[in-house]
Amino acid sequence: MKKLILLIAVVLVVGFTVTSCKSDAEKEVEEVKTEIKEVVKEVVKETKSEEIAMATYQCPMKCEGDKTYDKPGQCPTCKMDLAEVKAEAEEQEQEGESEEQEG
Repeated sequence: MKKLILLIAVVLVVGFTVTSCKSDAEKEVEEVKTEIKEVVKEVVKETKSEEIAMATYQCPMKCEGDKTYDKPGQCPTCKMDLAEVKAEAEEQEQEGESEEQEG
């Protein structure tokens, strides 16, 4: 009888220990997931702002030669809207794609 009571007590203690550790682990996992989501959002915001900062604009008529601007607006000479200048890598990719489609 004493062995039975002792066995039940041991089983209950082990059961409570396992379930309490499991819930703590689940809480930690949820906290880590939340932190990761916050970091990802922050990185996305930084990347978008860097992409915006990297954009350059130029007059489509090239009134001022190869002069570029950091912000969209109008050309001070001809008053046309400034067009976004594509990066050289993007232009080369587009040229390569068009050549593949033609050939």
